[in-house]
Amino acid sequence: MVRCAIPFTVATILLGAGAALSACGGGGADGPDARVYGETCEPGGTFDLDGRAAVLGLLNVHINASGLVETDTTAELLIAMDIQHDGTTINVSAQACDIQIPDVPISGQDQPIRFDVQMSTIDSVGTITGAGSLSSANQTCATLEVEELVLVIGAILDESQLGTAPLPEADDEGAFSFCAPSADTTCSLAIGTNCACDQESDAKPGATLLASNVPAVELDEVYVSLRTKFSLSGEVFSSDKVLGEIDAVLEQGILGCHKASGDMCSAAEVRTVKVLNPVITQQEGNPSLFRAARVDEGATCADIIAARDELFPR
Repeated sequence: MVRCAIPFTVATILLGAGAALSACGGGGADGPDARVYGETCEPGGTFDLDGRAAVLGLLNVHINASGLVETDTTAELLIAMDIQHDGTTINVSAQACDIQIPDVPISGQDQPIRFDVQMSTIDSVGTITGAGSLSSANQTCATLEVEELVLVIGAILDESQLGTAPLPEADDEGAFSFCAPSADTTCSLAIGTNCACDQESDAKPGATLLASNVPAVELDEVYVSLRTKFSLSGEVFSSDKVLGEIDAVLEQGILGCHKASGDMCSAAEVRTVKVLNPVITQQEGNPSLFRAARVDEGATCADIIAARDELFPR
C-alpha cells in the first residue's frame, strides 16, 4: 500500500513551481512566497481560470518496504485538468496522464525495484470530477482550494466508501476478491463492488504494471489495484500561474504477478512481492509541489507528454 502527499491541480491556469500555500498579498524577499515559491505574488491584477491545464506534481516522499528499505525519494505525477470558473466556485475534471511509483532501492543491488504504469493503463482510465473554491472571483493572490478527488484503477469500490474501502489484494494463498463473472472481466463489464477487475482489457486482473529488478523473483509484470486521492491548496498568481501544495494519497494492493520465464507467480512469490510493496508517505517538513501550465482546449495526454519538457523546463 502506498501513501504520499501529492494532488493534481489546475492550469498555466495554474503555471509555476509550487510549494506551501502562503498569505495573499506577496511580501518582501523574506516573505512566504519568496521563500517557498522563489517569487512573490503581486496583488492588483485579475485572472480567469477557465480552460485546460497540464499539471506536474513533484512529490517528496518517504518509502518503507516492510522495514527492509526506508529512505526519502521523489516521484512525479502528471495530469490534465479542465476548470470551469463561476465566481468563487470552480468545477474540475481531472485525467491522469502519468503516474510514477517511486523506485525502491535495495542494499547490495545496483538497480532499484521498479513498478511502471503503462500508457495502456493510463489510456483506459476515465476522468473524475470535483469542486473547489476561490477566496476571490478574479483578484490575483486569491487562494484556491480543490476538494479531494478519488481515482480507482483495477478495482470497483462502493461509491459511498470510494476513498476508504480496503483495496482488493491477494491473501496468503494468492486468492483475492474479483468482480463477477471472472478475475479477468473488464472493469466496464464487471459486476459487484469492492472487487478487482481487468483495467486494460488484457485478460489479466487489476492494472498491469511492468516490474523490474525485484530480488529473489525475476518478474516482468505485477497485477495491482490502485487508488489515488488528491486535493489542492494554492495561490493564484495570474490566469497562467497558480502555485501551491499538492496533498494526495496513492495506495496499491498486490493481486498477483508474472515471471519473466513465462509462468505465473506462486502464492509464495506473491507474498514476497507484497513484502516489497512500498508504503509511501510525505517527507516531514518538505512538502510536495506542483507546477502547472495552460494547454490548448483539445490537448490530449499524448500531446502533454510530448510537450512535457517545454511545459515544465527542468
